[in-house]
Amino acid sequence: MLRLFAAGFGLAIACFAAPAAAQTLEPARLPGMCVTISPHEGSISMPCNKSPLQLFELPSEAPGPIRFGEGCLAPRGEGYYPQLHPEPCDGSPEQTWTMSAEGEIRNGAGRCLSLLGQSSRTGERVYGGYCPREGGAHPWAAKAPDQEIYDNVRGRLRWGGAADLCLAYTHPSIGLAPCGENFEQLYAFDRHDPSQFRSMSGCLTSFSASGGLNIADCWVDPDKTWMLQDGSLLSNGHGVCVEGEQHGERWLARLARCAAKPEQSWTFEPVG
Repeated sequence: MLRLFAAGFGLAIACFAAPAAAQTLEPARLPGMCVTISPHEGSISMPCNKSPLQLFELPSEAPGPIRFGEGCLAPRGEGYYPQLHPEPCDGSPEQTWTMSAEGEIRNGAGRCLSLLGQSSRTGERVYGGYCPREGGAHPWAAKAPDQEIYDNVRGRLRWGGAADLCLAYTHPSIGLAPCGENFEQLYAFDRHDPSQFRSMSGCLTSFSASGGLNIADCWVDPDKTWMLQDGSLLSNGHGVCVEGEQHGERWLARLARCAAKPEQSWTFEPVG
């Protein structure tokens, strides 16, 4: 069992076994990212990996606690961005949560589960923000840990047209740049299925009208869904591929009809 006990100002964690009805919480716009309880920071967003730190017992139809082992999650402290921590269960409004049909998760103290900036960045803060007076709060999806199989990886995409160039954010759009480990050319994605390619705080996005690519806000959409086919072609949810081309002194990444040629060949190289 996960043993949580009060000790001064914090909780200590001994060992863990998943709760009987364990579920994960993913931002509805960011499949493959899960609410994760860091022993030091509290609630953050991390790639889903079936870790015990991502498993919760959620309230069913009635308001109730979000249980994490023997503790109950609640925002710790005041302010606009308090992260959630496991606390001794006491039935307080701060620990009493309701999940709506639209995916909003709200507690009895008027706080809603939120992801800072709706960011795709690994380690981003998940917090109990003030619920909006108008419109809905950030939507979430609860899933059984065995419902999906994730193969989350992080690395760069080396171009087949020139071995020293990689897909990169080259300001103000996606192009090609000398390969390195700088964050502008690192992508995190799920190799198991078509998925979002997360980079910096957004997702790789195709724009059919211009034929270009950029990093934009994440949501579930064919223009933001990618598949690395046969370890070579990089295609979006519309079945259109990414191709490198030289334009003056710049190397650009453009959308093109898929074809087996070096300009559309990409090799994934894990980093970190």
